[in-house]
Amino acid sequence: MTIGLGAWRFFLAALVAISHLWENMIHGPAAYAVWGFFILSGYLMTHVLCFKYYMPKRGLWDYTFNRFLRIYPAYAVAVVAGAVTLFVLPRIGVLPSALNPQFLRPHTTLEWLSNILLLPVPTPGLFVPVAGALAVEVGAYVLMPLMAKNRSAAWLGFILSVLLNLKYGLGLDSFGERYSGFLTCFMAFAAGSLLSQYSEILSRFRAPRLSPTAWILHCLVWLMFPYWPWTYGLYVSLLLSAWVVLSLAPAKQSRLDRWLGDLSYPVYLFHTTAAIWLIALGMQMRSFSFFCAGFAITIVLSWLVIRLVDQPLAGLKKKCAVKVKAE
Repeated sequence: MTIGLGAWRFFLAALVAISHLWENMIHGPAAYAVWGFFILSGYLMTHVLCFKYYMPKRGLWDYTFNRFLRIYPAYAVAVVAGAVTLFVLPRIGVLPSALNPQFLRPHTTLEWLSNILLLPVPTPGLFVPVAGALAVEVGAYVLMPLMAKNRSAAWLGFILSVLLNLKYGLGLDSFGERYSGFLTCFMAFAAGSLLSQYSEILSRFRAPRLSPTAWILHCLVWLMFPYWPWTYGLYVSLLLSAWVVLSLAPAKQSRLDRWLGDLSYPVYLFHTTAAIWLIALGMQMRSFSFFCAGFAITIVLSWLVIRLVDQPLAGLKKKCAVKVKAE
């Protein structure tokens, strides 16, 4: 049975969680997964903008409103959970920043605004320590309608972002800026948009089993070349992620696949906050048992967020007519 994009999203979220919670996880897959999310978002947002939200004004409003309902309610719960964690745990001798250096209370006005609004700017203090990448994605959502409606704009965004990556250089010392900066990450969203727009031409390259296998095998390159993920590996992973998305997108979504896809977002949001509480119970940080317990708790919390937050709000989403693709 071929997996779908929902299961793929869950797999990417799980890789991020494993990397953050288990010290013996191989390096690279978490970074590849984040950019894999970016290219997937570029692909899916272009598709829905072209074939669901195609009415000029009403369509853009519906797109914005539905994206808000998808991102911000669960994120607001994660912010509250992070704020409680940062208030309680330091008072009993547990520092959340020990698990993730960005798990800190914001101090400046810009940091507070970034936490509240998900602004795509560097923010050292975050209630949700993975919110930096999420803010980059929200920033890309703003520009996605332009790229979806204008292929030239997508090419321009892709080329300019590639040039900026090259300007920084592909060495180890510039990885942090390239990996997390909004403008350098934008090449992934633009690539996803172009992938959607050229999907029919590229359909001959679909390989639903081979492409995920190649993606996973590429993660193992780190075992032989430790600096690979932080230099050229990130860009090779981008090509492989594009291949996976192209290959899995046509697959009919099963109920399990849809459920796993729904879980992926809260798993990404809550895994650090859920796991850090285990330190107060005496568990060794980033041990394998720490990861297993933390991930299990994260799955339960994610399911509760889906049931108590996402599903009740789903009825508020704007219903859009589907544009029939010309043969």
